Amino acid sequence: MNDDTIVQEVRDIRASIAAEFGYDRTKLIAWAREQTKQRKAAGNPGPNQTTDATPAPAKSPVARKRRVRPAGASA
Repeated sequence: MNDDTIVQEVRDIRASIAAEFGYDRTKLIAWAREQTKQRKAAGNPGPNQTTDATPAPAKSPVARKRRVRPAGASA
């Protein structure tokens, strides 16, 4: 099997986090929920949210580039 340094790094970090909480999932989940609550109270967005307040364009760039050919028109 091929050793992947990134996979090993993730496994090492996961093991250290588990050891930090005494391998108790209940404590880990409680900690994670508290961190999320504090982040939301501080107004910080989650990892998949942006802080940009500008609205999205009405059409995507791909949709704007498409041209609709009138019915009956030839190529």
